[in-house]
Amino acid sequence: MNKPRITVLGAGSIGCYLGGRMMQGGAAVTLLGRERLAKVMAQKGLTLSAHGRATIHLDEVDFASDPVALAGSDIVALCVKSQDTADAAALIRQHAPTAWIVSFQNGISNLATLRDGVPDAVIGGAVVPFNVTSPGPGRFHRGTDGGLVIGPGAPEIVSGALRAAGVGVRIVDDIDAYLWAKLLVNLNNALNALSGGPLRDGLLQRGYRRVLIAMIEEGLAVAAAEDVDVATFNGRHPKTLIRLMARPDWLYRIVMDRIAKIDRTARSSMLDDLEAGRGPELDYLQGEIVRRAEAHGIGAPVNRAVMCATQDAFAQRKTPRLSGADMERLFLS
Repeated sequence: MNKPRITVLGAGSIGCYLGGRMMQGGAAVTLLGRERLAKVMAQKGLTLSAHGRATIHLDEVDFASDPVALAGSDIVALCVKSQDTADAAALIRQHAPTAWIVSFQNGISNLATLRDGVPDAVIGGAVVPFNVTSPGPGRFHRGTDGGLVIGPGAPEIVSGALRAAGVGVRIVDDIDAYLWAKLLVNLNNALNALSGGPLRDGLLQRGYRRVLIAMIEEGLAVAAAEDVDVATFNGRHPKTLIRLMARPDWLYRIVMDRIAKIDRTARSSMLDDLEAGRGPELDYLQGEIVRRAEAHGIGAPVNRAVMCATQDAFAQRKTPRLSGADMERLFLS
């Protein structure tokens, strides 16, 4: 029997990494992304590396840049930025309207957008807990640990291929609770864009962590107002992460080295977007918290302040390289 055909729509850093791992696990995968990457893949192939794992190289990669490549897809692994979800849904509806869509995106609103935009598709969500950056042409590096969390009824070929490639996968009944947990952790992306350095360097600063704690606490208040029972992220509830981050710098450093396992070069995709001149996902991270807080008549001043500062950084197309002390002074005083 022919293998189900998987198309990764939005083959950037996360899409190329996940698609490459599915290829490694034996799945038939087409990567659909920018023409620039198509040329790179044709010349150099696809190289995948990960914190604590051996590097692999795939010579033959089916990489397309024309959306018509969606036609005939059995499964669409969606990895576009949240601000591009509606456009992606229109493309899927045109070329593969009955495909099985698995959203590997940030944010908590994408599944609803996809259900509205592709009504005949089967739609599910997934949480990607790790960070992926591109250190060179055709190279994609996973800098943090963690296994994927996928909602109920996901195609077995997706989870099976990922597991065969050594990627941890857990199937859960309530993916929305896990999407909320990731949203709260991803509030860190804006701080990383404002700091301009590796994630680890920022998190080792008390002021940086205090701002992140304040944003997560505001997000938890919104979740409580919406009766959402937020799940864990990489096995830890956001409230546990808050307790860990509240520790002194010297103790948090020990916690990070023993538990967090963050590659010293890992950074957020939002910082990559800032440096590349692309738009941010702020409306679906801090913006989501601010909008929902307003709807419930509660405040989210720290999320709002960080969002405005990050919008300014994107408008100027450069990071202000704020220290943790700068952030504490700007956002908590």
